[in-house]
Amino acid sequence: MPNKISLTKGKSVFIVDLILIPIFILVTYSGLKLHIAGDVGNHDIWSSWAHFHIIVSIISLIAGWLHIKAHWGWYKGLLKKGLAKKSKVTVALSILFLALVITGIILVLFADGGNSATGLWHYRLGLIMVILLIVHFVTRFSLLKKGLTRKKIIVGDKN
Repeated sequence: MPNKISLTKGKSVFIVDLILIPIFILVTYSGLKLHIAGDVGNHDIWSSWAHFHIIVSIISLIAGWLHIKAHWGWYKGLLKKGLAKKSKVTVALSILFLALVITGIILVLFADGGNSATGLWHYRLGLIMVILLIVHFVTRFSLLKKGLTRKKIIVGDKN
């Protein structure tokens, strides 16, 4: 039987997590460049960065969904047992991610540019997200490294 890729078993979950790092860097960089271009007032540059930011944000949305799907057990535990033993940073990241998705969609579909109230909220929430994502990544780096380097465990193998 061919190997099936599982987001909750083996290295797949860690590969999704690893892919999120360059996506996070691109979304952050393009968001900052977009904000700077808006301050300078060059619409052509702003428009280019806006398109790039939207593209990498859509990729981020897909990868973020795969990440959430891979860690769905954590979310189910949150709903069943509450916040007691859950990471407050991860809870905050989840809420911020949702807020950024919603404000991003509003900006793309309804708002008149990044300097709108929604655009400024999106930017501020994005800056908070960057800080919390760095904390989230740093506190989990050793787990990610261990997960990516562990050897495949064969059922029935006693080693």
